[in-house]
Amino acid sequence: MRMAVGLIGLGVMGRNLALNWRDAGHEVVATDSWATARAWRAKGVMVCDDLPFMIAALPAPRVILLMVKAGEHVDFEIANLVQHLGAGDTILDGGNSHYRDTERRAASLAAHGIGYLGVGVSGGAEGARHGAALMVGGAPETWNRARPILKSVAATAHDGILTVDRFGDGGAGHFVKMVHNGIEYAIMQAIAECHLLLTQGAGVGADEVAAIFKRWNAGRGAGFLLEISAEIANAVDPAGQGVLIDHVADIAGQKGTGGWTVDAAIEHGIAIPSIIEAVVARQLSGEGMARTTMADLALPREALSQDGLADDLEAALTGTMIAALSQGIHLYAVAARANGWDTDLARVLRVWRAGSILRMDLLDTLAQHVSDEMRLPLENPVIAQDIAALVPAWRRVIGRAIAAGYPVGVLGSTLSYVEAFATKTLSTAMIQAQRDRFGAHGFARTDQEGRHHGPWIFPDAEADA
Repeated sequence: MRMAVGLIGLGVMGRNLALNWRDAGHEVVATDSWATARAWRAKGVMVCDDLPFMIAALPAPRVILLMVKAGEHVDFEIANLVQHLGAGDTILDGGNSHYRDTERRAASLAAHGIGYLGVGVSGGAEGARHGAALMVGGAPETWNRARPILKSVAATAHDGILTVDRFGDGGAGHFVKMVHNGIEYAIMQAIAECHLLLTQGAGVGADEVAAIFKRWNAGRGAGFLLEISAEIANAVDPAGQGVLIDHVADIAGQKGTGGWTVDAAIEHGIAIPSIIEAVVARQLSGEGMARTTMADLALPREALSQDGLADDLEAALTGTMIAALSQGIHLYAVAARANGWDTDLARVLRVWRAGSILRMDLLDTLAQHVSDEMRLPLENPVIAQDIAALVPAWRRVIGRAIAAGYPVGVLGSTLSYVEAFATKTLSTAMIQAQRDRFGAHGFARTDQEGRHHGPWIFPDAEADA
């Protein structure tokens, strides 16, 4: 069915979505706040010089997608749109907006009779052009109006299911996208740590590293991020200076979604060490002065033997992928219960299977073993046994890396996360005793009911008369 869609934002993502909609047979009418962006032209896409002209060119009820930078710019565009829209019109926010902002905007627009959906879009420019993963949050009636136009630009998984789904009201879709990005941070950093251990640690050449990554990408960890990492590992520098990666500055950027994931995990009391360490790694990369000072100390560092390294690293990377996915799903499960969102965890995993940056074979595997009642995928014995089988090789490589002096924040902290679940009595028994000693917080005993205190005397205790 041919439909008309408005588009505000003609950056890389907006332009490619416009072409995707055009190819699907829809009428696309677009504009942008920047004159330079409005200069873009493509057959079958109408680019308007101003917002009123774009609105006038769209039949009511209108569906308009915002593809602009998250934050104040979204509010700016909405304020302009409200002056021209009416009851029954729909605004879609396709940027990486914070889910709380999405809820605020949806409530405000509802007072005007205007529908609002937060649409998390994953897949980069390629996904926008040929099929993306779309994670939607908003009222059911608004979703029903916009679903046909969104389905037409979604990717198709191997079983023919489109990677577009609604997860609840308000900010549910943007929350799922935020969690997706947090997991993405962790897996990207884990692959980068593998690259460091192979190259700096064991002196493996670029072509061989690319071959190792390609071999891994034919295994259990197969997915888009490993695929592009294999491509990057021996990509030739277009400036003619050998291998490109050797000339890429090691200061990693971030747009905030990883940090938001950490904030949400703290709010909901969920342990996500893989994602936290990935955010920390990017933050550390920008501490130039401290890095220079420490590097000048020339701390001793040993070479790693190549013997068995690649196989052990593959096990460590696969375990980290499973654990990072489990952590993200755990966070969503708890937040979904708190906010009244959909608790079908398999749907979250399946919406990422095609089009998204996170697309990987493990998603189908995990989706088979999660349920609505579950909070943490590692609760399932099948998943727990699966990750436990990787631990011996994982321990070997992390032990070797730490002893030789190489940073493995995500690979190492994720192993500790798994080891903690497998430890019968954790170190936190001492923490609770410490809390009682200095703050009289009390503790539970393993052999008696009730709340208890230690033998120490508290400052407010009165001596017997």
